[in-house]
Amino acid sequence: MRAKTVEVPRAATASDTLEALLRQYGGTIELTGDDDSFYERHLLFDNVVDPAATGPRERYEAFARSIRDVLSQRWVRTEQTYERVNPKPTYDRRVRG
Repeated sequence: MRAKTVEVPRAATASDTLEALLRQYGGTIELTGDDDSFYERHLLFDNVVDPAATGPRERYEAFARSIRDVLSQRWVRTEQTYERVNPKPTYDRRVRG
């Protein structure tokens, strides 16, 4: 009689999970660091002042707009996925009380 061999799947590591999330959500997003990053662009173009001369309120608003930009892009991708996949909603028919 032959012994059965069972292949045990490798446990997902944190780096595997991070890579999957980056693929799912479109890669990394640079908020700061260069002229094309969201934060610097909002500091410059929304306030039309030198980014070094902005106050705490302007920096807060630029950061909030940067986050809104990222979330908006991801929301659109989610909606496109829903349209493509056409998921059907499921409902819990049990009465809760």
